Amino acid sequence: MQALIYKLIFMKFKKYLLGTTVLILSIILSSCTTNQTKKQNSNKATTIQKEKAITANKKGAKLKSSEVCYVNNAFMRTEQIPVIVDGKTYYGCCQGCVSKLKNNLNGVRFGVDPLTGEKVDKATAYIVLKPNSKSDVLYFASEKNYNEFIKL
Repeated sequence: MQALIYKLIFMKFKKYLLGTTVLILSIILSSCTTNQTKKQNSNKATTIQKEKAITANKKGAKLKSSEVCYVNNAFMRTEQIPVIVDGKTYYGCCQGCVSKLKNNLNGVRFGVDPLTGEKVDKATAYIVLKPNSKSDVLYFASEKNYNEFIKL
């Protein structure tokens, strides 16, 4: 009789152990799946950023002005802080840049057209990535000037 009781207890313990093991394994597997999904989503985001950079490097690919810091002359790939001066909008990446744009310290609101050498207001410029750069920008007086420049 006692052997039968031990056998029943062992069988119940075995079922409990098996159920617990299955539960733990399912939690581990779902965690792995979640991590894999996060990794796939991260890879997709990275791919989109790379595609965005490639698009910006194509001929005639004007950059979105609001994603350029006019003080650092850098394509930031995210919206920057707008600074409105005399009805024109300039962009800076931080409060220091905002201050420089408001006060036009060292003429930061203006650039030089690489084709003609003329002074260009950055708020109205045709902005593109500098060749072979991932962030440096060039300011052109017009798209026509840019197209002439890339023919050189």
